[in-house]
Amino acid sequence: MRLFTRRRAAALATSAVLAAVGTLATAPGAVADDAGPWPGTEGKILTSGGGLIDPATGQVTQIPGVGGTDAAWAPDGSRLITSAGRITSYRASGSTPITLPWAEGVRSSAAYEDLAYWWGGRYVVFSTAGQLVYGPSDGSWAPVPLLTDAQEPSTVCDTDPAVNPSGQVAFTRSTGYGCYDNAGVYVFDGAAGTVKRVLTDAAQPAWSPDGTRLAFVRADADGNPQVFTANADGSAVTQLTSGPRWYANPSWSPTGERIVFDAHTAPNSTDVHTVEYADLATGELTAVTDAAQSAYVDSPSWQPLRKNSTARVWGADAYATGIAASRWTFNDIGGDVPGLLDAKAAVLVQQDSPGYALTAATLAGKKQAPVLMTPKSGLSTAVRNELKRTLKPGADVWMIGGTSVLSSSAAAQLRTLGYVPKRISAADRYATSVSVAKVVTTAPKYVFLADGTDYQGALAAAAAAGADGTGSAGGLVLTSGNKLSTGVRSYLNSLNPDKTMIITVGSAAKYALTHSTFSKWPSTYSYYPITGSTDAALSVAVAKFWWTAPSQVGLAYAGNWRDGVSAGSAMNVFGPLLWTSRPALSAETKSYLLRQSAGTQGAIAFGDTAAVTVTALNTAGSSISASGTQFTYHPYYDGKVPASPAATARSTMRTNDGQEVTVARSGPVGSDPHLDSLRTVHRQ
Repeated sequence: MRLFTRRRAAALATSAVLAAVGTLATAPGAVADDAGPWPGTEGKILTSGGGLIDPATGQVTQIPGVGGTDAAWAPDGSRLITSAGRITSYRASGSTPITLPWAEGVRSSAAYEDLAYWWGGRYVVFSTAGQLVYGPSDGSWAPVPLLTDAQEPSTVCDTDPAVNPSGQVAFTRSTGYGCYDNAGVYVFDGAAGTVKRVLTDAAQPAWSPDGTRLAFVRADADGNPQVFTANADGSAVTQLTSGPRWYANPSWSPTGERIVFDAHTAPNSTDVHTVEYADLATGELTAVTDAAQSAYVDSPSWQPLRKNSTARVWGADAYATGIAASRWTFNDIGGDVPGLLDAKAAVLVQQDSPGYALTAATLAGKKQAPVLMTPKSGLSTAVRNELKRTLKPGADVWMIGGTSVLSSSAAAQLRTLGYVPKRISAADRYATSVSVAKVVTTAPKYVFLADGTDYQGALAAAAAAGADGTGSAGGLVLTSGNKLSTGVRSYLNSLNPDKTMIITVGSAAKYALTHSTFSKWPSTYSYYPITGSTDAALSVAVAKFWWTAPSQVGLAYAGNWRDGVSAGSAMNVFGPLLWTSRPALSAETKSYLLRQSAGTQGAIAFGDTAAVTVTALNTAGSSISASGTQFTYHPYYDGKVPASPAATARSTMRTNDGQEVTVARSGPVGSDPHLDSLRTVHRQ
């Protein structure tokens, strides 16, 4: 196994990604989404009411504004969730609250409890009235039942969900009156679609950080609940605690070396208890609170301080950054670097013509292709070399624009190299955008509409439109400011707005749509307007609409369209393109990252430090992490891993065989549009 790689082993086929959009059965990048390195560092101990225990002193402090009956940490310790009626997520400081919507389709709206983050923090799972429920950690859509009726019949009660890095959910299942009988620990494996009992006479399961072991509670011969451990399949059961006291709510430390729990001071006592932990190597018990605090602390969980990642992908100039972005994303021919994609085609744009480059990321997502910028006259040496590095002879190279944009010499050079040039062109950038959209799909499920004279909105939209990769069913067409060209209007008129989502990005595109008439459209139709008062705000609005809790984001300076093309093309199947100002990270982008920090593990800047500044990138790292020191930086000059391991602080994760691999990229996530809040009805 290659010990040091720049991507995680999670480059899934896009068809699998699409299958996972509506279900978590094959959620991509699941292991990779958990923040590295593992084992983690132990922070403070969280209790159900939002209290924080310092394990060294036993001192309990309250997170401001946080309360409730249950609480849990995100896998990187950057956020926590609590339940007080509805579920609310907070930063570890108690700031930036997010209230999740009420669950839909559940049997009862009883109290939400037994909370846990899932899939690397992108989702949360919990129980209500004996039913398991899950939803996105950013609150972008309402939580829904986790299991089918066949997997979770009404005759059982499922509680205490716990998750591991592979996405499996262990939980307590019981039956009988009040759901107190026949308790056992079951495991839901989404990938296999199975629910399997692994332990009998057991409850309150908790996974070890590496997902290989379970802690749980079982009554001993005297009827006292004790903490036990077992392998994930239920074998090798070992009793950890003993004696006359009662133990409950076990939880592993981030190192996997200790288990913390409630220790009730006497049999049948449910009120007076201490919080203690057991050392797994020695069995020694250590109290971290005293009984006088028992009314305020219970259900402890250790904050996992795991480092997230920032990275910079850049070259000697903006053109070289485009090459670097391709190297950062695509394998060498015949290569097999985990996390990199194999190029199936390439997209060629003119390096000095932004109007014809705006839709490139959409086409690149569909074709699984790098976007390469070259002079009008022909292929630059760098582009020629990058094509030979990534693309087998005989593959298609899509050229956007006519010969006035990319000369016939460029096509001839491609043929000489053994490639098949395929030109997409029309009368102008607007008509060409329609031609590109038709190459992507002839039966679109969605069409983005953005201003072709204002690249910031269009490039953010292009990354979104390409997010479903080779399975993409949509495209991007351009408006001429606040007007539709004849060709674009005709194309839209050929669609049925009841079957194709029309998504306007920016106020100009919205005006252009709503001030045009379409003879084949109904008099009243729905569309989805995305607006923002600044470039950064608009990119954030696109991200909120199109992605659920992305595991990584791309950053580019709003004043450099070439870096935006590179970022959108490299990121589109992995996460959104976010614009930033300089020298500081744009406020809207920072706010978005703070909200998404439970699931977002990486922020990648495209361009040099004069574009996305060191300050801006560090702010992004702090925003997605538990603190300003909980992230590592990875420089990818020319898109390459630094020659010396000492050249950068590498963020690593430990595999099951004990080896370490570097962390920079998780798998494709696909789109997950959030329709209800933006659906707008317009009358012609």
